[in-house]
Amino acid sequence: MKASEKEKIAHNKILSSLKGNPKGFTITELVRTTKLSRKTIEKHLQVLTLENEIYLKKFGVTQVYYPNHRIHHFDFEKLNYNNRTIWFDILENEYGRYLLIQKKKKVDDEWEHEHSITIPLEHTKEFLKLLNKILSSGRIKSL
Repeated sequence: MKASEKEKIAHNKILSSLKGNPKGFTITELVRTTKLSRKTIEKHLQVLTLENEIYLKKFGVTQVYYPNHRIHHFDFEKLNYNNRTIWFDILENEYGRYLLIQKKKKVDDEWEHEHSITIPLEHTKEFLKLLNKILSSGRIKSL
């Protein structure tokens, strides 16, 4: 087997192990699960980190490596007023699905972020219920 093929196998084995464990792995755990040498794992972790495929968190002297899951966009709507837009996006990452509401304004043909809020998708009905309660309250009606 060519050296380049061995490198690719090691690279994919480490990445696959990390993707299969979103709670992260230490180097010692990767050695145990992949059966690769510590030196090989350290080398590939550097490459995977530079490629932004994984990221590292330090807890004291312990280093834990995590897969860098990308955000998936499912749907969006927008509300325009003046030169501002409110974006409503349904997104998913390793923590679940959520609603992202962002207010942006256009300045010199560029969008500038003003504000945002993130709501877990399973709590959007509660959010809407509270919003409706606020909008129908006597205090709002008296404004």
